[in-house]
Amino acid sequence: MNTTNNTPTVSEGVSEIDYVAPVEPPAPPAPPTLADLLDAAQAKREQGPWVPACNGTEVPFTTRTGARLLYCWQPTTGRHAYLDLGTDMILSDDDAMRALAVY
Repeated sequence: MNTTNNTPTVSEGVSEIDYVAPVEPPAPPAPPTLADLLDAAQAKREQGPWVPACNGTEVPFTTRTGARLLYCWQPTTGRHAYLDLGTDMILSDDDAMRALAVY
């Protein structure tokens, strides 16, 4: 081995390495259009916040499965759902039935 630069040479049994062209990075996604941004803002406004049900008097409770839930209401849509206080996520009806152990 050539000791001056610690690089093996072809004569020492190392084959030449094929040239690999650099890979172009993927193009960044196109920014959303103004119409997309306005549609997203409108959809978010239509959803509105979730508030504790029964005019805000609902209190958290622990289910038989150990989950801490709060029954909530969304005034803008009129929907009711359970908020999982452990994950801070609104549960789907199926997830709520499992958390409440109602099969």
